[in-house]
Amino acid sequence: MGARFALLCLAVTATAGVASAEPLFLSSQEQGSWLAADKELHFAGSLAVAASLRIEGQSRRTAVAAAFGAGIVKEIYDATLKPRRLKRGASWKDLAADLAGALAGVAVVSALDR
Repeated sequence: MGARFALLCLAVTATAGVASAEPLFLSSQEQGSWLAADKELHFAGSLAVAASLRIEGQSRRTAVAAAFGAGIVKEIYDATLKPRRLKRGASWKDLAADLAGALAGVAVVSALDR
């Protein structure tokens, strides 16, 4: 449910961004390298959240949805509230790193549970 709400918020934000002069997502170049420190932080943060939730007994689906949902909320912030001087805009690469980290966190805990 939380991930659905976050996706709905992103869709509303994307629709609102159509009327503004600024694009919702940064250009690929502005998003940086796939191996940038920023992407590593997204990956590690999502991994930690998802793994922690699995350790606490949440389902795999809930753990991934919560960790990825947090990443979506962060990108909504980046696209709407982040100060303009810091390059306002969401990043598909950040979202990909969030999802990869969430899946990795669940996989690590699953492997350790065997």
